[in-house]
Amino acid sequence: MFGAVGFCRPLFLTKLTGCVIVFLVMRTLNLVLVGTTPILLHRISRHQLRDQIASNGQTEKTLEQEVYGVMSQDEHGNPAVPVSWLWGAIRTGCSRVTVNGKQPSFFKLQSAINLPNGHLPLRDTDNKCPVWKTYSSIQHASPGSKRSIIVVAPKFGDWRLALQISVNEQYLDDFLLQRILNEAGKVGIGLFHPPKKQFGQFRVSILWGEVAFGRA
Repeated sequence: MFGAVGFCRPLFLTKLTGCVIVFLVMRTLNLVLVGTTPILLHRISRHQLRDQIASNGQTEKTLEQEVYGVMSQDEHGNPAVPVSWLWGAIRTGCSRVTVNGKQPSFFKLQSAINLPNGHLPLRDTDNKCPVWKTYSSIQHASPGSKRSIIVVAPKFGDWRLALQISVNEQYLDDFLLQRILNEAGKVGIGLFHPPKKQFGQFRVSILWGEVAFGRA
C-alpha cells in the first residue's frame, strides 16, 4: 500500500555481518492507453517553447513534408511517443491524488514503477499504423505579444499505446495505480495537452492477459 516505509520487506538478519537481506516483490502489468482526444505528435511537447514549435514557412518543403519532419518518431521513422512524456503526465497525476490526506511522493513512485526506455510505438485502436492529418494553428509568439506564429503538427485522431511495466506491489497497489493513471490521462501528452488545449488525453486499462504490442 502506498505510504508504507521503504520498498522492500526484510527477509532475515545475518549473524555474521548484521546485514538485512531484502526481498523485492515486483509484478508485471500490461497497460493500454487509448486516446480520448486527438494527439498532436510534434517532437516538442511544451507549448511554451514557441521558437521551437513555430513553423518555418519559408522552406521549400510542402506542408505535409514539414509536418512529417516535426513528428516525434522512433529510429525507424515511425510515429512514437517518448516515455518521458508519460512520466510527465504521471508526475502531474500523482500531484492530484491524496492518500490519507497526504500527497504521494513522486520520487518514491518512480522507484516503485519501471517503465520501458526510449519511445513507445503509436498505434491505432486496431493495432495498425495510425493515420494522421495536418494540424495548423495561429498562436501568439509569447503571452501578450502582438506577433503571431504558425504551429503545424501531425494530428492523430485514433490512437493508443501499449506497454508493459513492473510495479513494486508492496508499495503500490492496483487501485492507487489506477487512480494516478486516470489523473495522468486527464493531463494528457503531446503538444497542446491540458491546460493549454484538450489534445492528447487518454484512458488507461490495466490488463493481466496478453496485449498486442506490434511495431509502428
